[in-house]
Amino acid sequence: MNRILLDPFQSVELPETIEEFLDDGVAQCIAFNRRGTLLAAGCADGQVVIWDIETRGVAQRCAPHSMPVTSVTWSKDGRMLLSGSLDKCICLWDLQQNIQEHQMKLDGAVVHVSLHPEPSKCIASFAVGPPVVADFATDTVKTLPAVVMEGEGKNSKPAANHSMMTAIALYDKAGDLIYMGQSKGTITVLDAVSLKFLDVVKVPGGSRIVSMILNRRGTRLLVNCYDRVVRLYETCQPGKRRRSYTAADLKTRLASAKAMKQGSLVHEDASLKLLREFRNEVERWQWRGVAFSNDDEHIIGASNAKNEHIMYVWNAVVGNLERILEGPKEGALDLLWHPLRSCVASVSTTGKIYLWAPIYRENWSAFAPDFEELEENREYVEREDEFDMNEREEDRLAAAAAAAANAAGDDGEVDIMTVEDEPFFSSDEEEGQGQQLHYLPVSIHKPLPKLAANLEAGPDDMEEEEEAVPTVRLGMADREASQSGGDSAAEGLAPSHSGQYDSAGLSTEGQRNALTSMSAVLYAQLALSWV
Repeated sequence: MNRILLDPFQSVELPETIEEFLDDGVAQCIAFNRRGTLLAAGCADGQVVIWDIETRGVAQRCAPHSMPVTSVTWSKDGRMLLSGSLDKCICLWDLQQNIQEHQMKLDGAVVHVSLHPEPSKCIASFAVGPPVVADFATDTVKTLPAVVMEGEGKNSKPAANHSMMTAIALYDKAGDLIYMGQSKGTITVLDAVSLKFLDVVKVPGGSRIVSMILNRRGTRLLVNCYDRVVRLYETCQPGKRRRSYTAADLKTRLASAKAMKQGSLVHEDASLKLLREFRNEVERWQWRGVAFSNDDEHIIGASNAKNEHIMYVWNAVVGNLERILEGPKEGALDLLWHPLRSCVASVSTTGKIYLWAPIYRENWSAFAPDFEELEENREYVEREDEFDMNEREEDRLAAAAAAAANAAGDDGEVDIMTVEDEPFFSSDEEEGQGQQLHYLPVSIHKPLPKLAANLEAGPDDMEEEEEAVPTVRLGMADREASQSGGDSAAEGLAPSHSGQYDSAGLSTEGQRNALTSMSAVLYAQLALSWV
């Protein structure tokens, strides 16, 4: 489709139908790079497949794990990829060199990973237990402090056992803060350096937090809760004068705090402000995954139904439901919105990755106001001077001035080697990103079993197939005898000369023709197998 013919004045289009699907392995989780040119898919067999979104081909593969991959995330420059798996390992992979930079064994099965803007640090969240901060540079692991309270107000007290808690943690955009959603319905804001508590925000109803995701700018936090409600929060950067608490101080502060249904339990001005809530009032679905749109104006959520691939799209500004996307009779595991396009990638329970896109409609009149669409053919009468090459006076003068400027050498040297980065985001988002990696060379992994077997086995062992092109058996013993210096006499075969025939019944000229035909057949098989 020619994208130039699309209407640039049309409002934001939402995905409507499945444009294509990617099928290579059993995908479990996905992650776009910063520009959306590459898509990383963690598979059930422990490998990570990198897809090129433009060509829909596999750009690279890496196998860092021995069990299903549960989470993948990119570095900001797109050169590093972090993955977590049920084998209790996290791996940092250098995609440009296609080598594993670091691997660390942890104490539990990893269900979520978050990479620091400096790829030497990351956060790993477990199925059971508090998250940890892993430092690849020093090979150390620090457990995030957690205060799980039971009860409210004066009756609140620390929980007896923290080891059975469930929490999801992630870095903010700058890597200065850590947001940790706990199973008791609270979001804890921590300082990423000192690991001290800055704020504790209670979710309405105290529902368990299933997952969290930040938008690209880091100004919105989307929280998926177990009470079938998706909540949108606005992040407020805490001031430098705001007091930080240790775990002991926070327990004392929470014990003396007033009972509150929602909001900050520590400060009057909360670090997270609730903006909107999204839910399905009819079916009351629980949500398997949630995501922001590329412009943060829409929210999408995938239902947790087992045999239905249904996704709901809400308007983040107004809060109303705008579209329902229905896919095949397969459950959904994960979904993401493309960073730049109106395109959604969703993972089904069968391991396929579906790409949803709008139905584009061409509108020529949007680019040419005098353009007229004809319902039927109409005879056009050409004017007499319509296509005459009459040079105008102003064009002649402009060409003469350009020729004089070129003769004087005013143009200078033209730089055709420097490639300038094309800005895709605002200047504050592009600042400090450095050299980024957007594309990887596509590698062909499709095996060629027939051709490879024929080349290794030799002409005497080629398998004859009904659909295969007939091959010619040549006198191999005759050629081996000529190369070995006349050893063919022991085999009862005489070397072939001009006008003579070998054991296969072919003359020398016939052998040349057969070799030429065989080479053409092999090249044809190679081209067909690649296609």
